[in-house]
Amino acid sequence: MEEQYEEIDEETENRDKEELFRRIEALATSLLKKRDEAIEGRAASGVERRWLEDQDAFDGLDATNRNPNMVDYATGEAYLKPNSQGPKRSSVIVNIIRGKCEVAEGRFADIQLPVDDKNWGLKITPVPDLTKALDDERLAFDKNRQAIQKPDGKPVVISDVAKREIEEAKAKMRLMEAEIDDQLTECSFNGENRKCVKDAVRLGTGILKGPNVVKQVKKVWIPKTEGDVTVHVLEVMEEFKPASKRVDPWNIYPDPNCGEDIRRAAYIWEHDRILPRELRNLIGIEGYLTDQIFRVLEEEPIRTHVIETKHGREIQQDTVNKGETYERWEYHGDINREDLEALGCDCEEKTSESLSACVVFVNDRPIKIMVNVLDTGDLPYDFFQWTTVAGSHWGIGIPRMMIWQQRIITSAWRAMMDNAGDSAGANVVLGFGVEPDDGIWELTGKKIWRAIGDIEDVRNAFAQFQIANNQVELQNIIELALRFVDMETSLPMLFQGEKGELPETLGATNIMVDSNNVALRSRVKLWDDQITRPHITRYYHWNMQYNEKADIKGDYNVDARGTSVLLEKDQQSKSLIEIMQLRKDPTIGDIIDWTEAVKQLFLARKLDVVLPDDEIKKNKEKRAEKPQVDPSIQVAQIRAKAEIEKAKSSQQFETQKIQAQHEQAMIQMREKARDAELQRQHELALAQMVYNTKVMEMSEKTGISLESIKADLAKTSAKLNLQERLSSQKGGGDQVATPVAEPPARAKPGHAFED
Repeated sequence: MEEQYEEIDEETENRDKEELFRRIEALATSLLKKRDEAIEGRAASGVERRWLEDQDAFDGLDATNRNPNMVDYATGEAYLKPNSQGPKRSSVIVNIIRGKCEVAEGRFADIQLPVDDKNWGLKITPVPDLTKALDDERLAFDKNRQAIQKPDGKPVVISDVAKREIEEAKAKMRLMEAEIDDQLTECSFNGENRKCVKDAVRLGTGILKGPNVVKQVKKVWIPKTEGDVTVHVLEVMEEFKPASKRVDPWNIYPDPNCGEDIRRAAYIWEHDRILPRELRNLIGIEGYLTDQIFRVLEEEPIRTHVIETKHGREIQQDTVNKGETYERWEYHGDINREDLEALGCDCEEKTSESLSACVVFVNDRPIKIMVNVLDTGDLPYDFFQWTTVAGSHWGIGIPRMMIWQQRIITSAWRAMMDNAGDSAGANVVLGFGVEPDDGIWELTGKKIWRAIGDIEDVRNAFAQFQIANNQVELQNIIELALRFVDMETSLPMLFQGEKGELPETLGATNIMVDSNNVALRSRVKLWDDQITRPHITRYYHWNMQYNEKADIKGDYNVDARGTSVLLEKDQQSKSLIEIMQLRKDPTIGDIIDWTEAVKQLFLARKLDVVLPDDEIKKNKEKRAEKPQVDPSIQVAQIRAKAEIEKAKSSQQFETQKIQAQHEQAMIQMREKARDAELQRQHELALAQMVYNTKVMEMSEKTGISLESIKADLAKTSAKLNLQERLSSQKGGGDQVATPVAEPPARAKPGHAFED
């Protein structure tokens, strides 16, 4: 009888297993259709081809240098095809995309992910009743309608109760904020965010996943006391905590019908690889289907990919050898409630017909099915787009924004190298009748060429031509393309440490930097909306649902501080410096807290040098105290001050006296110079009159007219000038002018006159 019951139980168990297997297969078939749809949708969007081109552009690769390794070119080991035809062209490249990407990553991370602050916070949700009660001065009563009193006996009004409730809510909010901050620190949240920023800059889209429930193993030293002896014992503790991680965009396949907003996606698929030993380690773990894992391990791994056919794109699956990695597909989306209950999921507290769930596939077999850890049903993925694209949830990054300018620069640079090589040497044309003396047809230095046959002029059979060097024109193309790069990316060369076209004044430089921060500010705001706010909100929901600490729970909102706090710190420091210059203005001093302004200035500069408030108060009190001064010292100070004033007056009088004497001397010098000029002009006029008189007298005596005299004088003057020029030449010249008087005799050549 017992054996009969055992057989019935075994048959029932087998029947239940077959029913479960049938349910699993039906669910898998339904979900895998969505996976094929997501794979085909991403392939059809063209984003995969764009990612490949952008990655090549970032690595500095193109059709001419992709196959050989660039290190081979640098070491000279890259081979040339012996049978290649056509001219050899330069394949060098100057990669400006990598530098721009690294600058964008660093600058964005400095603003959005600081090391001394966090880019988020919590705020209590305002309650209208409490807000109104803050101005209510009526007495407050307890449950027994008794007036509430303070410890000092004063009555408590409703506004006091409202303030106390708000302070209690703020205290709980700060505890919740510290709890979430601790969870994010343990999972290296900023490090994962930096990876996400890198993906967004290079590929256009960064993806952050969380919260994922992970098991953390902690080693804790716990004190144990036995009698008078206390020892510390190492204990290993396991706990489950939420964590975040960056996901490679290549591994994500979202619902193709979600458009620009990924939150409208009905489902998202994540692809990964898993080793056979990792798969075996999942056997027996709660939540995993052991029978399905055994079936997978018995099969060959499957590879899923898209192929292009004449009928369009199709999903193709190939098998590989056993022992290689398996494909792991993770589905996040809605599943019918009945299917989840049939597969063993606890859905008693759920009321909707479809629930958000997670299904893990290996070799197209579900190995784990679980309801979404969050009752809100939010998908655990956040997408950040560096630059949005209309109608697409995939963005574009820096390489795509400047890929055309990179190609222009590469083409111009290669043309410059080709032109430099062509113009470095001459093109030689040889005719018949000329051959090298050594029989080697190669152009080198110190080489002898022999003319053969009857050649009258060897230059007619031997000529060379020089190709023009166009380096300046090609360099202008490169510089223009670099200017376009700065315009298109909003990342000027100034941010890369290059001077570029730096303005001449500090104000103009600040204006240029601020204007370029406009584009960066919009991206920081986009990060707040697409990553920070939804991601931290899910952490808040997780803690409200699973955290056992009751003193942290409340109604809070996430405050994304990327633009409101972090980005504005740079602007605040500049504004505070300008405000500090107005400190002497009494009107402005009456309305500004200068102590707080100085604190904010140092905080904006990330300098932790401000003293605590109590020490600042003590220093102010010490400075306010007036020290007692000895009367003899005061008398000495007054006397010294009087002597200084007397010396200043005497020095000023002497200076004025010297200045007056100097001015008087200058006046006398100017008068003497004027008198001398008048005297010179008078003498010149008299000399002219005497000259004119002598000429007239000579004209009357000789009967020669005045014009003839002037002509003879001009002729004689011309002869004398010519004779002077001839005499100054080497070897002398012929004599054209007869001196008015000659010496009585000439000395012999080589001798002087004797006395």
